[in-house]
This record gives sequence, C-alpha cells and structure tokens, in this order.
Amino acid sequence: MKVSRRVWSALALSTLAMLAGCDRTGPSYTVIEEPEKVVFLSARGNRSFEIGQRLLLTQLMGGNAGFELDIQDAGLDAALQGGQLQAAIAAKPFAILLDPLQPKDLQGQVRMAEEAGILVIGLGQDSADLDCRTYLYTDQKKLGQKVGELVIAALQAKAQESGQTETVGRVVEIRGDEQTPDCQHLHEGFESALTAAPGVILVHDAPGDWTQKGGQERAQDALRLQHTFDIVFAQDDLMALGAAEALKDRRNDLMIIGINGFRGPQGGTTLVDDGQIDATVYQPMLVDFAWLLLKKKAQDPKFIPKPSYEMTFRTILPKDVNDIYRNGLPALPEL
Repeated sequence: MKVSRRVWSALALSTLAMLAGCDRTGPSYTVIEEPEKVVFLSARGNRSFEIGQRLLLTQLMGGNAGFELDIQDAGLDAALQGGQLQAAIAAKPFAILLDPLQPKDLQGQVRMAEEAGILVIGLGQDSADLDCRTYLYTDQKKLGQKVGELVIAALQAKAQESGQTETVGRVVEIRGDEQTPDCQHLHEGFESALTAAPGVILVHDAPGDWTQKGGQERAQDALRLQHTFDIVFAQDDLMALGAAEALKDRRNDLMIIGINGFRGPQGGTTLVDDGQIDATVYQPMLVDFAWLLLKKKAQDPKFIPKPSYEMTFRTILPKDVNDIYRNGLPALPEL
C-alpha cells in the first residue's frame, strides 16, 4: 500500500513557454519535491492490534502529500522480515518503523540504516534490543499485572457480596499465541499479580491465535475441561468477544476481560459499552506517536528523539466509557 502524490502545473509551464523569448536563461518550472518515504515493517499480519496499527497509520499519513507510506508485513517470519529490512534500507527512505521479530538479529542492519541517515523507530517492548535511535512501547508485563489486579478486585467484591472472608476464584487465560514475546510478558505479569490472592487459581491457559474463532474455541475447551470458572482473560478484545459468544449462557456468573480498547465495531471500548465483554485495557497503538516523531523530524532535521518513550495504558470498565468518549484516552508523551 502506498500513498503518494506528485503535482505538476501545466498552466505554469505553458505561461513560461510563452515568456521564454524574453528570458535568455530559457524556460523554468517548479516541481513539488518528492515525498518523504516511510516504510512500516509490521510483524504479525492478522493480529487485530497490527491491523489497527496499519489502518491508523494509513489514515494519519494518507492526507499528507509530503509523505509516502509503504507497509509490509512479515507474518511471523523472521527471515522474511530481515529481507524486508534489507530492501527497505537499499531504497533509502526517510524513516523505517520496525516491529521486530528477532531484534538482536537485526542490530547490524539497523546500525547500517542509521549510519545512512535513515531514522529507525522501533515499535514494541522488545525493540530495546534493536539498539535503534528510539523505540516506543507499552510495558506488557505491567499491563498483565494491571489485568491481574482487576481480576483480584472483582473477586474480592464477589467474596464480600457473598459474605466470604477469603478471595477465591478460578481463572482462564486465552493467550494470543505461544511464539510472541508480548504474550509471554503479558502472561508473566498477569500470573505474578494473581499471587497476591492465593485462593485465585489459573486453571486453564491456551492460545487463541488472535481470532474471534480462536477465543470461542478455547473458551469451549475450558468449559469442557474445567466445568466451572469465574473469569476469562483474553489477550485481545477479539478473542474476548469469541469467549463471550461461547459462554453466553453463563454470562451472569462470568467476567470477561480483553486488551486493546479500540473504538469502533468490535473494538474493546465499544464491546464494553455494549455489554458484550465486561472490561478491557487500552494500550496505545504506537504508530500515532511515531507519526508525531516523523513530522517533527521532517520539520526540524536537528531534532533528536529520546532513546525511548513509554506509553500509558488504562483499564476500561462500563463506568469509564463515558469518560473515555468525553475526555479521550491517555495523553501521549512529550516529544
């Protein structure tokens, strides 16, 4: 996908041609400069978060004639991503946005890109290992911990309502996959938070492949194997929606939590507002802040980004939705 534009003024050319006899230097004309090329190398293709990133970046950059966007996806193929990065460097773009699969293996290429004057912006927590000029991230372990704290708070409230003195509960986790470091970071943070309440047990943990169908199937598996549980945590909202569909007959006794918090159809904020899931945690898509960095660098070539920027997330419960619509999501960091 590319968004680009070159404008030539035919009227100016014809006017200059008529005036050429009066100008010994000959005809001249103005050509609008070539747009700055930006290459976005995403990692996982079909994951809803990456789909959201691509759509948002296309929307942000599509109306700006000064930039040309080239999006490529590696589909979880690290070797393919290495080749994409090599080709991108050879094209000498203004900037490369890189969500790395094997960051340490790409360090040499990133160094080569930056020595050639290309701005490389890493996307995601593991971009710290790229050794690039700057990277943007949301701490996935902290995010997982926040979900775990939300689970414990919900089970504490349930215990108080039923007159119990101990917080107890059975929890199901639906991961995105078993290959992505973000999934492991989320799981580690989630599991560590649950240790604060020994009576809260993680009874089932399986990957849902980032799809609504996967979330539905893993929830059905959990129901068949575990029979009863209190909370389902899915590592994205689409899988949470699938779990909600699978467990619709038990929804009065279950809490379902997702991650991402996008607006719009099947976005977590909308799903919470509609009552299809019970909570989500918004995490920034990163590319909107990357776009601010690109514009700043284009306007001021001497601008040097900070080594890293940590983005703020927030939980979204039904009581929070109106505040989100009224006041917006957490502010982005200062450049």
